[in-house]
Formats: sequence, C-alpha cells, structure tokens
Amino acid sequence: MHTGYEKLGDFTFLRLIDNMSLMVRKPLLLCLFACAFALFNAQGEEVRPYQLPHIPDSLVTPDVRSEYLIEHYWDGFEVENRAYLEATDIVEQAFVDFTSIMRIASRESTMRAISILLDRASADKDILLMYVDFADKYLYSGEGNFVSEEAYLPFLEAVLDSKKVDKLYKLRYSYQYDVLTKNLLGMPITNFEYKLPGDDKKYRIKKLKSPYILLYINDPECDDCSLTTLRLSVSQALLNEVRKGRLAIVSLYPDGETDEWLKSVEDYPKEWIVASMENGDRCFDLRVMPALYLLDKDKKIILRNTSLEEVENKLKEE
Repeated sequence: MHTGYEKLGDFTFLRLIDNMSLMVRKPLLLCLFACAFALFNAQGEEVRPYQLPHIPDSLVTPDVRSEYLIEHYWDGFEVENRAYLEATDIVEQAFVDFTSIMRIASRESTMRAISILLDRASADKDILLMYVDFADKYLYSGEGNFVSEEAYLPFLEAVLDSKKVDKLYKLRYSYQYDVLTKNLLGMPITNFEYKLPGDDKKYRIKKLKSPYILLYINDPECDDCSLTTLRLSVSQALLNEVRKGRLAIVSLYPDGETDEWLKSVEDYPKEWIVASMENGDRCFDLRVMPALYLLDKDKKIILRNTSLEEVENKLKEE
C-alpha cells in the first residue's frame, strides 16, 4: 500500500515539521502583532497633539479674544501627563506658540496664564523642569521671537521654591534669578565700583553727581557696540545735555581693565567718563550688548535696556 510517505527524505521531513510548527506559531505571532498595534494606539492616545481652545463667538474684538486665548491656552492639554516627557517636540511647539500670544496679550493676562501653567506643571519635578527649560530657551536666551525677563521670572521662582528639585540643579537658576532681580526699572542702580584707565583708585557710581547719568555698558570689540558708540557720540542732543551739566555719560567695560580695552579708550569722546569694572555680569544682564541705562539724580533706573531715541525723548520731556 502506497501511503505517499515512503519517499520522504530527511530534508523533506524537516520542512514538513517546520511548516507544522509555523501553523502553530502563526496565531501566536498574530496575537503579538495585535498587542503591539494596540499598545501603539494607546500610546498615541496618551500623547495627543496640542489643540487651541475654542474662543466663544461672543468675543469679537482682537484684544478680548487674545485675553481669552492665553488664559485658556492650557485648558485642553494634559500638562501633567508624563508621556509628554518622551514627546517633547509637541510640548515645545505648544510653548513656542504660547510665547507668540504673549506678544499681543496684556501683561496681566500673560502673567495669569503663566501662573496657571506653573501650578499644574509643578506637581511633577521632571515636567516642571521641562517647561522651565523651554522658558529659558525662548523667553530668556532669545531663541524665540519674544524675550521677556518679567515673563521668565515666575519660571525661576517655581524652580527655586520647589522642594522636589535638587539644590544642585537649582544653582544655575539661582544665578539667573539673582542677576534678573538686580537693576530693574524703578530700582536704584547697584552701587558698583569702577576704575578709570590706568588708575588704581576705585569709584562708586552713587557718588557721581549729576541730574542724569547715561550708563553705557559695552565692549569695543562688539560690532553692535561700535555702531552704538558712534551714534551716541554724534548725538547733538546728548552733547548739549552734557555741556549744560545735566547729563553724565559713563562708558563701562564690564570685564576689567584689559590691555585690549585700554587700547580703545582714546576712541571714546572726551566728554564721557570711560571706565571699567570687574565681573560686570554679576550686576547686569549682559546677554545682549550694548546695554543702556538712564538714571535720575537719585540713581534710580528710569530707562532700562533702552535706545538712543528713547533717551533723547526722555531728556527732552524733563
């Protein structure tokens, strides 16, 4: 009787066994694929793209709509969801758009919106630090199109006040906070010491007697500084104020009396006080150079990070 198996060789027999094994394994593989697909879908549901809140139709004016938008910006977003720690690109884009709205919203609404965000983010150390890093990048370090020290300060305060963040990690933010809370608009200027070229004697800025002081922090090797120096030096309005005794212009180099700086001293107008100070970055925010501060007779800051035009207009008003 011919069964059809007599001529099966070892190779054919092994292939048959493999096929049978595959028939047994196939349902298991299908099950594994199904589980993986379901897990992928579940993760996709956990990490959802950001969606803007719906603005009620009853709000028609641009200012009112922007106020509503920024104050409700995070309503539909799972700020507390740790899944976004693995999808930071979604959070980063949402934060960038958030800073764009700050440009058109009022100060009060912006600060309320930041407070709402930080109240939610502060529940988790890692989530809080993620948002603070984005704030550092876009509100402080200038990688975005909206820089605001006032908007950045609440993020620093949230980190420094958090008991969940390690003290060593706080050091960087503590330094930023210390710098940003010095020499703010309306505050008396830090009573720093400065030196005149080649003179070992040190002077204090608050000892300088003048109804107004224009503090010009600059580096002669900085191209923007060179242009600003030229514009300040040819301003007849400033020169007239100096000659009338109403204004003292202090050109301040913040990195100490270096040989390079000493070579440039003669390039400044003779009517100016040209000086240097040590460790200027401990007193002033020097991320952007040059920096202009206008002080009144009490050495209070009445214009900060200002422009030549604003200084001229302010002096004209007085």
